[in-house]
Amino acid sequence: MIFDIGRIVVKTKGRDANKPAVVVDVLDNNYVLIDGFTRRRKCSITHLEPLDKIIKIKKNEKTETIKELLK
Repeated sequence: MIFDIGRIVVKTKGRDANKPAVVVDVLDNNYVLIDGFTRRRKCSITHLEPLDKIIKIKKNEKTETIKELLK
């Protein structure tokens, strides 16, 4: 699956558009939980653009840790 835990993505829709985030959890085939320079929230995969980078994180990692890894 393209949207694995740790995948760096860019939000393309909504208030957090054009901000980087990381997939923290895969909820089902259409939704993932993202966090980073966006708000931690459930997001449709149609509103995300996956990048070719993956960082090593644990499922449901803390926001502060994710922001440090994205820098």
